[in-house]
Amino acid sequence: MVQIEELGKVLAQLFDIRHDSNDGKSESLIDTLYTSLKIDKHQALTMDLETLRLKLDQGDHAGLQRMELIAKTMLEESFHNSIEARALLTKAKDILTYIQKSDHTFSLERVELIDFISNLLKD
Repeated sequence: MVQIEELGKVLAQLFDIRHDSNDGKSESLIDTLYTSLKIDKHQALTMDLETLRLKLDQGDHAGLQRMELIAKTMLEESFHNSIEARALLTKAKDILTYIQKSDHTFSLERVELIDFISNLLKD
């Protein structure tokens, strides 16, 4: 859980520079998130959701929490990577929808994030 909290702080930094043109810093933060979760972006984008969950479980059954971090990372990355934005947003939405169905705890924040991503995909 300490890892997840620390990665949440990195994600918050990425959120803070969402609309900045400081691509070097955002790229570094994104790389830090993927590396810390022991997955690369290509794997996260192409892996089916159940396999992704198992890979991120890392023996402590926190796979859903790590999936949520990946989804939020993809959302933030979409603001800095216009070439892959649609693929990142689509996968982030799929991950969050999967978590919402799999998690025993209902999250209004997650529902709102899914709606936000859906609206971004419409544009």
